[in-house]
Amino acid sequence: MSIYKNIDFDDSLSPVVRHLATVHEYRETLQALQGTWDNLTLLGQLSGSGTDMNATREAFATLTADLLNHLGVEIRNKAVQALKSKAQVAVDIMVRNLFERTADIGFLAMDEDVLDFARCICNLLARGEDPETCSTHRQRLEARFNEYVRKYSVYHDIVLFGTDGRILARLDPDGVRGFSTDPLVQDAQTTCNSYVEVFRTTDLFPGAAPSLIYAYRVDDHDGKTLAVLALCFNLENETHRIFANLGHERDWTVLTLLDAEGTVVASSDRYHLPLGATLERVLDADWGIVRFAGREYLAITRPAQAYQGYTGPGWMGHAMIPLEHAFEDHGTGRLSSMPAEITTAVMKSPTLFSAALRNIPCQAEQIQRELNRSVWNGNVRQSKDKGNVGNAFSKVLLWEIGNTGLKTTDVFARSIGNLNETVVSSILDDSAFLASLAIDIMDRNLYERANDCRWWALTTLFSEQLELHPKDPASASTAITAVLEAINALYTVYDNLVVFDANGVVIASSNTRYSHCIGRPLAEEWVRRCLNLEDSQGYVVSAFEPTALYQDRHTYLYAAAIPGVGQQRPIGGIAVVFDAAPQFAAMLHDALPRNSAGDLHPGSLAVFADRQRKVISSTSDRFPIGSTLPLPDALFGIPNGHHGADIVLIDGQYFAVGVSLSAGYREYKSTADAYRNEVAALVFVPLGSTAPAATATQSSIPARAIRLPRRNSDTTTCASTEIATFHIGDECLGIVANQVIEAVDANGITSVPGLPDHVHGVFMYKNRPVLVLDLKDHLRLRSPVEASSYRQVIVVQGRNGEPFGILVHQLGDIPEVANDHIDPVSQLYQSNTALAESVVRLESEAGQAIFIVLSPDRIMSRLLGNRTLASEHDVPARVLREIAQA
Repeated sequence: MSIYKNIDFDDSLSPVVRHLATVHEYRETLQALQGTWDNLTLLGQLSGSGTDMNATREAFATLTADLLNHLGVEIRNKAVQALKSKAQVAVDIMVRNLFERTADIGFLAMDEDVLDFARCICNLLARGEDPETCSTHRQRLEARFNEYVRKYSVYHDIVLFGTDGRILARLDPDGVRGFSTDPLVQDAQTTCNSYVEVFRTTDLFPGAAPSLIYAYRVDDHDGKTLAVLALCFNLENETHRIFANLGHERDWTVLTLLDAEGTVVASSDRYHLPLGATLERVLDADWGIVRFAGREYLAITRPAQAYQGYTGPGWMGHAMIPLEHAFEDHGTGRLSSMPAEITTAVMKSPTLFSAALRNIPCQAEQIQRELNRSVWNGNVRQSKDKGNVGNAFSKVLLWEIGNTGLKTTDVFARSIGNLNETVVSSILDDSAFLASLAIDIMDRNLYERANDCRWWALTTLFSEQLELHPKDPASASTAITAVLEAINALYTVYDNLVVFDANGVVIASSNTRYSHCIGRPLAEEWVRRCLNLEDSQGYVVSAFEPTALYQDRHTYLYAAAIPGVGQQRPIGGIAVVFDAAPQFAAMLHDALPRNSAGDLHPGSLAVFADRQRKVISSTSDRFPIGSTLPLPDALFGIPNGHHGADIVLIDGQYFAVGVSLSAGYREYKSTADAYRNEVAALVFVPLGSTAPAATATQSSIPARAIRLPRRNSDTTTCASTEIATFHIGDECLGIVANQVIEAVDANGITSVPGLPDHVHGVFMYKNRPVLVLDLKDHLRLRSPVEASSYRQVIVVQGRNGEPFGILVHQLGDIPEVANDHIDPVSQLYQSNTALAESVVRLESEAGQAIFIVLSPDRIMSRLLGNRTLASEHDVPARVLREIAQA
């Protein structure tokens, strides 16, 4: 522990505690009240009121430190979790994107058009002729490169090298030509891997920042290397998109990607953290405080998580936020609009709040209850001591002690509420963030599917073989199948690839499991739409439904038209069958919440669904594909590209549900794209079970249901009576104060067999057994009361000074009431069985109020008759001895 501003804080808070503004707000208020407690304790000792505040003062001081520590830890944890999520997602999204690039380079290096041009150049050079004689051929290839980038817009350049580094063709018309000395040309020719990945400065882009390039050799059919192909990734454009999705306008967080040496590869704010700067990484802890350019930051560094075995270029996600802005938003007011039954159930959840945290409200309630009882008893004593010259001062002191207690518990209640909202809002924010991650992953993944089918539709071999198919169907099918199998081996997200002719008849399939489909026509409506496409940028997508091309399971099929040789007229089409079951499940699994150890949050689940709440994929058998989510329509009414979160009740359990609607990615499902598919990602985090039906307990009754004045305005000129008030259930009642002995805690009561139901039991009071009565069945209460909900016992004097106890829920005020405001019950109702003796009329802070004054004598006469506790017929001597010994 370390001391800051006279409060013992956990050592883990020491580096950040001075920046926790909310903690300091409550600290200042509570410490000011602590000063008041010090003064009241001293005055109580001097006044002789018999009220010792030392225990209360010390209890509040201890609880203050506990509360502020918990609040500080939760606010810090919320900020850390937000940074951690952003840092992890930034690098993981990039790795997923680059994984697709490793497949792209392998397939494009096999492209027959690339191979033909490389073969042509090699032949010219072998004969000693000028390669420029192939300029027309080169222009056709560069046009094909342009067609490729129209679909895969993540690239800004494509370069074809000769084996000696000569630049043979290039997409960028303004890029340097001639020769390159970049080692990647030689590395691509000798690598045993399926691609070469480099990030560095290169002579391809003189004077530019480091470039991310994927390269591989172009081999002839006999295995001879003819050239090297390079795809130049548009890193700046892509990281800008990633960072923009992870931040908002007023966010002070700076996101970066770092290489293995901690050098900034990409930055969300280059003026704040420039490219090439070296940052201190946080590798041995969840978070840390780092310095950069004379400023302190809360920082997180996260390594990339492998995606299908691929870990990327070795980069890490790094998130930083200036310490003075790190803890500004912690969810205050997030739960204020939610129904009370939801917040009550959530706040008591053992899965969200530790036992120590959940015990703080109980401790505060216990301290306040003991304080109220101490003040109440002090007022009772003062009401019996009318001749004491210090009586007036003592009553004012007791009043102020009570008021200070209420102020203290009010601050505790607000700070506990703030703490609870910090925890729950963190879960809501995290679930919404993870839902955004899931839908972003989905959009990015399906963007690649739309690209793949359009690009592969332009494969020259497909056009040629479809033209030949009527003459030699077996040969054409074999040639197309070989290419489809090679593609499918590189792109494992597909269960099957099929090519069909202009009549929709399947010509070839990459998966032998579907060989029975070859020669059969496809009757689905997307086939007709595909064959009516008019240009190479068009594609169609099936509805998410079962298909024979996926073993009658639900999936999406992406399809594009294959043009005829030398013409745009479709002569067939290619359909890619997305392997939806494992792919969507993996996306959702990656979006599930995890703890600091990386373990999944127990009971959490994730779902993809359409706007009609129909399930597309789920991590839980609870919501199978095709079922309808039992969620409010409002969750699905948010605009595309937006996200939100709410608390919902499903099968008796509350969940935080984050939802995010698809916004598309780049050109995919954007304004320039005709395709629309409104899908939502939802992440569910269990918060707790529904609370049991509410009963009248101490916590369910307001601290002061009726705020009564200390002295009625008329008592200066007429006689008055002091009434000790209390609550049973939601009813405010009273007993004349000089008939009350004192209030004690409702502990140590022993039930006695054979006594009437209204006798709750017996407890020892000042070395003698006393009966304790439960009046709930003899009062007209507005709500039912459980016997276990009582917290106090008022000991009163019956006839002949015989004491007995009355169970109550809460103690009230002890007002001094003018006698002309007290009406005997006999004037209102003639009955010998009534427990009440009078009705009090007075003005309260809420307006006019009345309450019933009970008669101890009538209670004894009606409920105990002529029997006394001394009678062994009421309580056996053996039981009395056991009680006395206890």
